[in-house]
Amino acid sequence: MEKELNNARQAPNVDGVKPLARGPWSMLDGDGGAWAEPTHLSRELFARIRGEFSDDIVREILLAAAGVKVSRTSLSDVKFALLRSIAARYDFCVLASRDRYIHRRDEGKGGCCNAIDRVARPGEDTGLHFVYIASDTSLTEAAKLLEEAGDDQLFGMLLGIPTCCREAYGRFQPTAMAKQFDLVPLVLENTPGKMPYDPWVNYPAVYFGRALLSFFPCSFRCLAASAAARSTFAMLAECDASWAHSFLEFQQTNILYTEYQGVHMICRPLVDCSIRYEPKDIRSTEPTELARTLRGGDRLTIRGKRHVDVYRGLERIAVLQGEDVGMCAFR
Repeated sequence: MEKELNNARQAPNVDGVKPLARGPWSMLDGDGGAWAEPTHLSRELFARIRGEFSDDIVREILLAAAGVKVSRTSLSDVKFALLRSIAARYDFCVLASRDRYIHRRDEGKGGCCNAIDRVARPGEDTGLHFVYIASDTSLTEAAKLLEEAGDDQLFGMLLGIPTCCREAYGRFQPTAMAKQFDLVPLVLENTPGKMPYDPWVNYPAVYFGRALLSFFPCSFRCLAASAAARSTFAMLAECDASWAHSFLEFQQTNILYTEYQGVHMICRPLVDCSIRYEPKDIRSTEPTELARTLRGGDRLTIRGKRHVDVYRGLERIAVLQGEDVGMCAFR
């Protein structure tokens, strides 16, 4: 782990230029802006919120409170009230949308959602507020206004998303909306070269509750996204090394993505276009038929991004192929 941490701390700004401004506004100075300057996260705040929120939300609160970026998440009335009281104690700012929203549950994704279904009706308990988190009030207000105005470019800048990834989001969005608004297949299609890809850019690990990126990268070889992940890891590691390492373990996995039959994490390495595994090495977002098939096998043979064969010994027991399949190998 120490090697990864040292490499992360030494990761340069993507464009090699020191930003002119600090914090979220430094994204105006270039792709590396918000991630170029090392920032100390609050260990006291970490101790207070760990266990109260998911690991990914804890990461986002810490980064936003330290002024690295603006964060946006979705919370219930109860969780927002808790976060607001914590923000008052630890001197950062939160702002919630007036409306609450019902999120669409993506089929096969274990409760993950990439789109909003509708505005919640009064008294509908399952509705969630959009919540903006930042180091000062002007940033939360700006982020809320920009998202409501549909300005994905400036809003994405405040969220710490590199220019190339913001532009790719705009290109990918119309195609993604035709299904479940999931950009993973489009990111995969936009990724050049052979697997394995850069493990720092393993965004699909987010389906399992822990990832170093909060945004869809433009590709799984994106240098700007990799720099953001390395910087995030270094800051988390300084805050709590063991916790940060748990993120790194998720980054160093292989992900078999399907649109409707679950997302599956395989915790074994890719060797000569194959992944040999045991049932205990598989984690799935839902107990789908494919999940059961994978646990009945012991080897994946990767024929391409959209073609994977499942074997048990010498017997091929399944062929996974087509536009709704994506093999994302990072290890």
